[in-house]
Amino acid sequence: MVVVKRKVSKIGGHLNAIFEALKEILKPNTITVHYPKEIRNYSNIRGYLEIVINDKICIGCAKCARICPANAILMKKIEGKYYPTIDFGKCIFCHFCVDVCPAGILNNTMIHDLSFESPNIVIGPREVIRRREIKRVKYKFKEDLKVERC
Repeated sequence: MVVVKRKVSKIGGHLNAIFEALKEILKPNTITVHYPKEIRNYSNIRGYLEIVINDKICIGCAKCARICPANAILMKKIEGKYYPTIDFGKCIFCHFCVDVCPAGILNNTMIHDLSFESPNIVIGPREVIRRREIKRVKYKFKEDLKVERC
């Protein structure tokens, strides 16, 4: 008896998926983001790192450089003090450096869709990562297969 109920529920699930696919064919309500005209709005991601030293002071401890598994952070001497510089060609966005920084100068950004002319891009202190203004798209998931574009 239990096996029959499982088969019926599986068939119902398959029929529901086929019905949703047919609806998409007849009246498209796609969830495809039309990049680069628009981007998907994420609520919490590990984006590019930012070095903020305006109101906080780096103590030059190099904990961030030592903990980095990709060796993407190097300490460089700027105006007599050592500051971290981030090589985004190597960075794997683990954010261990943000967690370990005692001065709190490394911050997460919500920027995740940058492109560079060269893979050897290095950002240091007082350099700003800017994002272009672009339409953000958000989706609301109702059930397993039902999606609405907000």
